Amino acid sequence: MTDKREKKVDEARFEEAMAELEEVVRKLETGDIALEESLRCFERGVSLVRQLHTRLDGVQARIEELTRGAGQELVLRPFEDDEEDEER
Repeated sequence: MTDKREKKVDEARFEEAMAELEEVVRKLETGDIALEESLRCFERGVSLVRQLHTRLDGVQARIEELTRGAGQELVLRPFEDDEEDEER
């Protein structure tokens, strides 16, 4: 049960960080904020990107662990989008 709760928390944190990063990008793209505020936004954006990258690296490592074959070789399978599946 704890794993499910932790997974939901991790997913929420990831989604929240992604949403915050999107907001930071929107602010910077408008160009309507002062230089100091732009710098603070940029620094926050870099921090968020690093956090998200770290999380994605962890997810990738976990996926690789789960998709290893019997001989411990990595078995790569093509990703099929749900929309593509529905079209077939």
